[in-house]
Amino acid sequence: MQSIKQLFYRHPVALGLGITGALLLGLFIQTIVLDRFPVIFGPAGSPDNFRIAVNHCLLAGYLVGAYFYLLRGARNTAHELDKVLEPTSYPSGVDWAGHVGVKALVVWGLIGLLAAVVSPYLAPSAEIAWDPSAWSPEIWWHRVLGLFVSWWWAWFGVAVWTTSTQVSRLADRFGPVDLLDLSPFSPFVKQGLLTALLIVGLVSIMSLRLLEPGQRLTVVITVGLALPLALLGLLLPVRGARERIREAKGVELAWTRDSIRDSRTHLHNLFSDTSSDASSDASSGQMADLTAYQRLIEDVPEWPFRTSTLVQVLLYLLIPVASWIGGLLIENALGFLFG
Repeated sequence: MQSIKQLFYRHPVALGLGITGALLLGLFIQTIVLDRFPVIFGPAGSPDNFRIAVNHCLLAGYLVGAYFYLLRGARNTAHELDKVLEPTSYPSGVDWAGHVGVKALVVWGLIGLLAAVVSPYLAPSAEIAWDPSAWSPEIWWHRVLGLFVSWWWAWFGVAVWTTSTQVSRLADRFGPVDLLDLSPFSPFVKQGLLTALLIVGLVSIMSLRLLEPGQRLTVVITVGLALPLALLGLLLPVRGARERIREAKGVELAWTRDSIRDSRTHLHNLFSDTSSDASSDASSGQMADLTAYQRLIEDVPEWPFRTSTLVQVLLYLLIPVASWIGGLLIENALGFLFG
């Protein structure tokens, strides 16, 4: 029988959706039982705390699912690469990829909890930050869930760094690099795309807090910040592959320049001898071939990305915009029903 942890690794999406669904169901049942919808969305109501509570329900499920999905992705990448990597005395990548140290999880989890305790004091309503007697039911939800979310926020950050480093290190065991065929590096790119997508998904959910029409500029800034974060997530797992390609380019270009230098010397000697026209033509052709080859190698990208890879990342950035518009439509519909 599979352990609970193995089930989490095998079904991270179901796990995340299950947590989010259960929390949202509980929140909505409580709101209906206490008849809070007219109070929240009525003419004099304010949906801010309800919105934050819903956002925390979404984040709670998403962060747990994203954490295990990322670890499973690193394991799958290592398994795929083990077929092409050179054997080594070190353990197989499958044996250690996707594993995060317990000490790091505990330390960063506690840091996340500390951030959850301190952050409410930075809000305008800091006087009720941790005064339960002054909390509405919605505040209870996002205060308690805030501790859970911050813990898993920290774990997700650790998972991004750890899996990216682990996958990047696998490039050290790569055999000879064929600069004219970078397709063997595609598993690194897939892991980078997965990391970028999960980061953008997190930004998308967080942007749902900014549903007021007057917050459009803030949403634009948030989406703008998603671009460097997505690029960072894309590049981190691929940086080891980039170093291997860069090294291979350096070796190949050094050989080409040496060959051109030798051919140039030989060509000078041949031109000084007027009786060797045929040899001069052959050497000139060799020089032209070497020069063309040098340009070909120089044009090889150090990052093994295709144009389609960058297009995918740009499409990912539309997700926060779509989620924000969808959330705004849902909130307006609720305001219409209970206003």
